[in-house]
Amino acid sequence: MPKIDPALYVTIGHAAKLAGVTRFWLRENVKAGRVQGVCIDGVYFALRSSVQAFAKSPSGIGRPRSGATD
Repeated sequence: MPKIDPALYVTIGHAAKLAGVTRFWLRENVKAGRVQGVCIDGVYFALRSSVQAFAKSPSGIGRPRSGATD
């Protein structure tokens, strides 16, 4: 199994909380390549810098914010 640097990647659940979106939305956007991330054995991780940049300027992707994490 490939290893990822925890300083660079965060779980989808943690990334969703950082960005203020649902885990489902974030996972789908990682799959689509709109948010940088990786999938290892069915577990998705998002690139921390990508999530932080997105949280500061979300208008590029255009999706509703949610306080809930599914």
